[in-house]
Amino acid sequence: MNLEQAIHQRWAAAGTLSALLPAEKLRTGLARGLGLPYAVLTRKAGRNVFRSSGGQALDEVILAVHVWHEEYDAGRAIVREIKAAFDNGDFSLPDGPRAVAMRWTGEAAPHYDGKAWRFELEFLVQVDLPSGA
Repeated sequence: MNLEQAIHQRWAAAGTLSALLPAEKLRTGLARGLGLPYAVLTRKAGRNVFRSSGGQALDEVILAVHVWHEEYDAGRAIVREIKAAFDNGDFSLPDGPRAVAMRWTGEAAPHYDGKAWRFELEFLVQVDLPSGA
């Protein structure tokens, strides 16, 4: 399981967030043909912070979450719940890696395109990769 899949599972388990926007409406990459509201998770960048001679590593990943909603207040409520569910979080991924820190680093100003509001949040995730993972 990769980081994006683990986030999808955590989203599904977050009661209030999942009630506002079910995990089935969260996509990775493109969200073609998906009716409003929906969210898209995108890996923007990643880098290795360190790697030990024993094989352990720490990677940093920048993730963006874009939320599209036709109602501003409802979109803001989803954004608040995303922050509550993921900011300052840590969680294990199967097969050994562990997201040791997931921090909200900012968000873009909401944008209305005539059909829907777009909200963008950005998170920095530090992933501990034990040797052999």
